[in-house]
Amino acid sequence: MNCTACTAPLDHAAQLCPACTGGLDVRLAELPGLYLLLADQLRPGAGRSDGPVALVREAPLPVREDVLDMRAAGGMVTTLESWREAMQEARGWGQPACTGSIERRIMAAARGLQLNLDWIAAEFEAAGDLAREIRALTGQVNALLDPAPRTLSVGTCAADLGQGDICDAPLRVPAGTTTVRCRRCGTNYPPHTWMTLATGAWAPAGAAA
Repeated sequence: MNCTACTAPLDHAAQLCPACTGGLDVRLAELPGLYLLLADQLRPGAGRSDGPVALVREAPLPVREDVLDMRAAGGMVTTLESWREAMQEARGWGQPACTGSIERRIMAAARGLQLNLDWIAAEFEAAGDLAREIRALTGQVNALLDPAPRTLSVGTCAADLGQGDICDAPLRVPAGTTTVRCRRCGTNYPPHTWMTLATGAWAPAGAAA
């Protein structure tokens, strides 16, 4: 039997391997915080600061429509709530309540999935689709949080977070520098590795600093 998310072989009956289960857990824990950080990106040209997050209740126009769409109904909250509903339906439970602010709904949906992660990894037939969609969603949000418009993309981070789960966060070279550091996991990439990253032909041994 193979993992339904990455096709890695499993030594027992399950839907997800330990690496994909761990990666899903990490991303579900991250998404509520990433939602808050998106508030700082609503204004065109806005960048992340290192200080406390200031929530934008009423952003001045114009706003970044891609960020607004991710934060509004139909964005991040809909993805998380749809999967929580599917999980509860598969378990024979009633539909979860979806009340309160979008921030609270995201927290509730992500937490609801995390609390049932053992069952999801073992028995949920759509677990592979769930893991892949949450990974893609996290990548999309991280891309929106990139504060530097004048940067060169060199692909995605190839760092192994443990047990085969790849970081996959977007990597960019800030203007005027030769430093690439993954914002998510902190892995450094020297210039001689950029072409390999950009072409997707990553060779793990000794490539990252």
